[in-house]
Amino acid sequence: MVFRIFRRKNRTYLPRQKRVEQYYQTEKKKKFSFSFRSPIAEAKNLPGQYANAIFGRPYRLIRVSYLYIGISLILTLIIIYFVLFSSIFQIKKITVSGNQVLLEDDVVSFLKDRNIEKKNIFLLNSSQLKGILKDYYRRIEDVRVYRVLPSKIKIKISEKPSAIIWRTGESRYLLDMNGFVLGQPEEGTPMPEVTDLAALPVGDGARVVTRTFIDFVNTVDESLKKRFGLGVVGYSINQTTFELKTHINSGFYLLFDTLADPSEQLEKLTKVYEKGEIINEYVILSIEGKVIVK
Repeated sequence: MVFRIFRRKNRTYLPRQKRVEQYYQTEKKKKFSFSFRSPIAEAKNLPGQYANAIFGRPYRLIRVSYLYIGISLILTLIIIYFVLFSSIFQIKKITVSGNQVLLEDDVVSFLKDRNIEKKNIFLLNSSQLKGILKDYYRRIEDVRVYRVLPSKIKIKISEKPSAIIWRTGESRYLLDMNGFVLGQPEEGTPMPEVTDLAALPVGDGARVVTRTFIDFVNTVDESLKKRFGLGVVGYSINQTTFELKTHINSGFYLLFDTLADPSEQLEKLTKVYEKGEIINEYVILSIEGKVIVK
């Protein structure tokens, strides 16, 4: 009797019938909840009297209230709605890198015209975006799209090597990206063609122009065709490569300074069209800070 009075109470002790019910999971199911078994590995914290010498430690019965499920579901839907439809994750800035000939402003404007900025950054189909860019800009060899949370995408472009066709007199030569003669071009080769009005002779393997000139011609060619929608007939120089004359199928020509930034000169051409000026003969873009239209 004394032993029973002073014996330390086992707080984890359960009556035999209760232990049997928990072992065989025959407890009455509570309303507004469901239960499932927990794996043995997660049942190590069960009291020792739950163990059975023959069957080992039983599974733990876990009950989850339908109220908790409802609250969790509502919170999940709120988070999904916030991520997919909030203006925070709408694309607001586009940057382009790796471009050598293509102008970043041209690529960004092209994407803005297709409402890329209004898309959700998580719903943006990067594979589709790559395909659109490669189909529109034929000189693009590879495109990589990176998401920068919460509202920015980075586009890294890898371009095909630049080249032009050089015409002098009756001869035509294919020049590589560094301006060296590679050989005779095939008919219908889709490259900008520059005519040397001085008709200076060119030797096999000789370097005709610099890489800077090659890149300038390709940059102007891409921008005039894609950004302005102009029909470029060809290009010509006279005595020097410092000035480049661009012949348009509408009957006028554009004059560029190949030593200056092409994007600044093309921006001046943009303002000419924005003002609605009529071009009859030429547009001189080679003068710094000034444009002459006739």
